[in-house]
Amino acid sequence: MKNDLIQNMAPNAKRSAAFTIVLGAIAAVIYMFAVEPASSQLALNRRKLDELETNQRRMNMDLHSADTIKKNLAEINQNLKPYEEGMLTPLLESYSMRAKSLLEPLLLGAGLVEPDYSDEPFRALPLPKPTAPRQLHTRAAIRISAKGSYQAAISFLLRMEKEFPLIALRSLDIRSQQSNDRQEIIYVLEWPAKGGLSRK
Repeated sequence: MKNDLIQNMAPNAKRSAAFTIVLGAIAAVIYMFAVEPASSQLALNRRKLDELETNQRRMNMDLHSADTIKKNLAEINQNLKPYEEGMLTPLLESYSMRAKSLLEPLLLGAGLVEPDYSDEPFRALPLPKPTAPRQLHTRAAIRISAKGSYQAAISFLLRMEKEFPLIALRSLDIRSQQSNDRQEIIYVLEWPAKGGLSRK
């Protein structure tokens, strides 16, 4: 019946129908081989773009966290700087020699004379041998003897406290002499120290 219908159609109608069928076929081919793959690729690209944006946000958060950590670390290091600079280190394998180079200008400026420096024994931290580091931070004990007045003795302590606030005074011994300006003064100082020490 369809064949009869087509045969009875006018020539122009036949041409229009054939043209429509051809256009439909071409449209189907274009959709199958062009539009649908392009749509699939577009969806895939969109998913990849979303993943990239997600990764970028994570990276930005990580960078922000890294900047915050870096800033906090810089502040910590800045706060630790006075303590690091105030640590006593050996000079010619001697803490007392280093103390002399740092304290003698203050001592002489205070009016004390004939200074003498020596190392006092100090206890290492009681750490177990397997985990004990070769270098320890500790408090070096420095003995300083000099001669001068009571005022000079106090002046030296004030100057030392201002310049080296980490130093602690363990003991002060003033041995009376005939001359008030020539008292024998003995300080024992404790100074945070590092370096030059090896544990066996």
